[in-house]
Amino acid sequence: MTDTEEVRRDDRYATHEKFASLRGIHAAAKQNLSAGVWNYMHCGTGDEVTARANIAKFDDYLFEAPLFAGISNPDTKTTVLGYDLSFPAFTAPFGGGETLFHPDGMLAVGRAAQAGGIRQMVPVAAGHSLEDVRAASEAAVIFQMTFCGEENHVIDMIHRAKDAGYEYICATYSPIRQWRERMMEDRFSMPGAGKPSNFGPGKSDQAMMRELLDFTKPRWDWATAARVIRESPLPCIVKGVTSRSGARAALKAGAMGLYVSNYGGRTIDREPAAITTLADVRDEAGRDVPIIFDSGIRRGSDIATALALGADAVALGRACALGLAADGQAGVERVLDLLQDEFWTTLGHLGCSTVADLSPDVFQTRP
Repeated sequence: MTDTEEVRRDDRYATHEKFASLRGIHAAAKQNLSAGVWNYMHCGTGDEVTARANIAKFDDYLFEAPLFAGISNPDTKTTVLGYDLSFPAFTAPFGGGETLFHPDGMLAVGRAAQAGGIRQMVPVAAGHSLEDVRAASEAAVIFQMTFCGEENHVIDMIHRAKDAGYEYICATYSPIRQWRERMMEDRFSMPGAGKPSNFGPGKSDQAMMRELLDFTKPRWDWATAARVIRESPLPCIVKGVTSRSGARAALKAGAMGLYVSNYGGRTIDREPAAITTLADVRDEAGRDVPIIFDSGIRRGSDIATALALGADAVALGRACALGLAADGQAGVERVLDLLQDEFWTTLGHLGCSTVADLSPDVFQTRP
């Protein structure tokens, strides 16, 4: 940490930054967006039980802050997937409408991630091409690919990502259409701004676009996913793991890492809150398998909770989307700055000198 960073943290209550806290970013984002776009950003499926639980269940994990721990300057840096991170976070691959929050979309997110010393996951349904996002920053290193449709079309897109300079694939599944009532009531659609840019005039691109949007097509099974993972020129991290059986299946299929997530409660309602499944996934996977976590991360203390339960890093989706809506790249940079600072503060209060010191021992109460 530099002297400037230390002074900044000491002067937290007299900051001259545009946004003093995440609350201010939340308020600015809501003011900048229409009600329909705001609902699109925040909605879950059905009664949104899972979307609410993803956040609320963090409150069940109560810390035990030791007295006289002797920690004055904890180190938030870590290394995950071979990347040196300023704190244990990636930006999540949220897409399919991020240019509704700000025209620069994933370009701004990647630049902010690079400025903040972390890395970016880029969605296949981004509003800018995977090549343009990769060229915008060195942070864009993981490409999210939806596993659906023709296997050769998916493999072609992964090769395209490799050629652009991406180093990992975040493999996601394609469920049948989601039941999002807020969007249904709003009659919400995303003409223009919500159109993905990774599908050009080529026959394969057009086919892939149709497959992503055609929910009548047969869904993939694990055998299909395993074939594509084996053929992929890039190592694959499987997203959507929320159980021991899911972890076993993903690792058996050839995944080199796991991504614990219920997609923010946006696929099916009444799934368990993602944070309540993390410890079991870690136990099943063992210590050496990289695990990324998302769904419900809103604060630096949430990041500490996830790492204590077995994650190596978190992925930030809605938090970055709020920053993007509040102030574009500068807003995302501020979100990352505030989350890192709060994570730093949490480490100190828990008596942890480094990220590696986080363990279930930091909890006084956990379910």
